[in-house]
Amino acid sequence: MSIKHRIVLPMSMEEEYKNADVPGPSDLEEVIKRLEFRNEKLHKYIDQLIDENHKLRSKMDTVNDIVDEYRNKGTI
Repeated sequence: MSIKHRIVLPMSMEEEYKNADVPGPSDLEEVIKRLEFRNEKLHKYIDQLIDENHKLRSKMDTVNDIVDEYRNKGTI
């Protein structure tokens, strides 16, 4: 049984680039569009969370005022 040795020459930079999975300009445009879409959706979601947070803080202030009234009356 003989073992055949194979000489492998390194690729040039041009060959490396051709064989690599490098995205082209159209792929980058798709990535940019996708990221812009995600960014928009995330900003809308953050705005919703901020609004909800403001509403909850307002309700919390109301509850705290009611509890303070009961404390002042001596009920609690």
